[in-house]
Amino acid sequence: MRALVLTALLFLLAACQSTRTPPVYSDLVTRINAGEEVAVTDLQAAFAHREDLATVFPQLQELERQALAIMADEPLKLGAIGTAILDLYQGSLAGHMVLEAFYTHVDSGDAIGPHTAWISRIRDAIGTSAGTAEDPFEVTGQAEAHAHLAAQQLEPVGGIYQSEPHSPLILALLGKKEGGPVRTAFYSLNPMYRALTARFPSAEETAAKDSPTNDSKSKKKPSAEEAAAAEANQALAMIGILARESDTAAQTSVGAFLATRRRTEDALGWLGAAARNGNLVANMLIAGIYRDQIKDAPDDKTREEYKAEIVNNYTHAIALGSPDAMYALGVLYLNEQFGKENVAAGIPLLERASGLEHGDSLTYLGHLHATGEHFPEDRNKAADHFIRASILGNPRATYAYARLLLTPENKLAPDQRIHEWLDKLADQEDAEAMVHLGNLHARGIGVEQAPRKGTRSAFRWYRAAVKQNPDDPNIVNEVAWTLAVSDVDGLPQPRFARSIMDRLMTDNHDAGSRPEYLDTWAAIHAANGDFEEAITLQEKALSRAQELKREDVYDILKEHLDKFRAGEVIVERAP
Repeated sequence: MRALVLTALLFLLAACQSTRTPPVYSDLVTRINAGEEVAVTDLQAAFAHREDLATVFPQLQELERQALAIMADEPLKLGAIGTAILDLYQGSLAGHMVLEAFYTHVDSGDAIGPHTAWISRIRDAIGTSAGTAEDPFEVTGQAEAHAHLAAQQLEPVGGIYQSEPHSPLILALLGKKEGGPVRTAFYSLNPMYRALTARFPSAEETAAKDSPTNDSKSKKKPSAEEAAAAEANQALAMIGILARESDTAAQTSVGAFLATRRRTEDALGWLGAAARNGNLVANMLIAGIYRDQIKDAPDDKTREEYKAEIVNNYTHAIALGSPDAMYALGVLYLNEQFGKENVAAGIPLLERASGLEHGDSLTYLGHLHATGEHFPEDRNKAADHFIRASILGNPRATYAYARLLLTPENKLAPDQRIHEWLDKLADQEDAEAMVHLGNLHARGIGVEQAPRKGTRSAFRWYRAAVKQNPDDPNIVNEVAWTLAVSDVDGLPQPRFARSIMDRLMTDNHDAGSRPEYLDTWAAIHAANGDFEEAITLQEKALSRAQELKREDVYDILKEHLDKFRAGEVIVERAP
């Protein structure tokens, strides 16, 4: 699950304001009854601004939930309940779905058509959005989100509420078909949010009431901090109401919030309630809580109990079809978290998740094939996994594929899409993608250009990467090292390398004490002809390596020191 923002519950905003005055709902119903076609978006906007929304909406939600629950098994009851739903809201997807099912069951062909047409129009209106967190589907509430899943023959398997700046209340809903992957869709619930806020004083009123400066004579507007705190409390109260009404997405949200406040027992209580009702997001969060706690377990018995909880909750999520759970548990097995004897259990889980097009699992398996760990070394299989994951938009896979193409022993023809994937990431201000683009241009991989033009293009990408993220020591160190020691003719730029490395090592205390970064800094001084300073810095790098017991780098650091003492610069394959 591409990152669900759990703590966003604290920052639910006031309902979005529209500059366009919505039509009156009763007027639209009159037009519909007269045979006119009304835009679904107008109907939804009018419904959201009904004066009696706070009263009508809970009734609508309850009827829609009941209808969806009995639609498959009790079709004869659907006529009355569907009619009641449409009496409350003519644009209800659930209402038209259940009436279509009812008239189909009683074989009333003429009555089916209008509801089928409404279903198509409502789905088309919802489908004008992408269903992502940035561009969520617009629906009236939680029940319509579930109806939209049902219309796609998807079974809900989990959900959680969150917020984005463009929408105050969003439901991330997970659904799947039998044997298929879990899909996550995001639904904006603005009418539901408006109905819920009607139960409370406005955030501004609450802030004014709670302000320490408030008195009967003062009409001073509350401060931004006071208003934000009131909004947070109001949002939590809303989610709490939904959680107490057995909304498992709300229970999961409450549990996630409590976990961030280290109220672990309370969090596990809410998450456990959601998990028992089939919310795999709750299972994933419970497993994560125990993973965080295991390192602080007071004894072996407790540690084993935590491990059992981790396995049980990931297994429940896997049973509901979660490739994220397959990946998480598989990696734990491979990292020997459950003993060396269980390591082999990790591979089938990763392969199963990969079969469901899970990008992280494909990437992990690609690394295993590339390094010959748990599999015979096979660069072709590694590349295939990285390419499949890159097609899915996994940045780590794209980086890994670029690195694979750069290895000296590589004989693979590059997939020409590698530059397209990296360009797209670079357009999103991804500094690491810029470095990889520089590397590929420097080596002429996947490009047709003269060597000199390639080095100029490489330098432009390296400079862009450092400009994008000048305080990232990994980015700066890699670029500086390459531009100081590269064996590519025309690529070294030792003065630029020194300028960016001097800034990093002066401003970043942690970087300034790392043996690897000191080694780069020394090599840059040597490349600029300052061997005296290079020797001083390299001796410091060796001293730090000894302090840190970094035996893995000691020999190479000593080799470089000997070169500097001999007045030699470092030249090696880079990138």
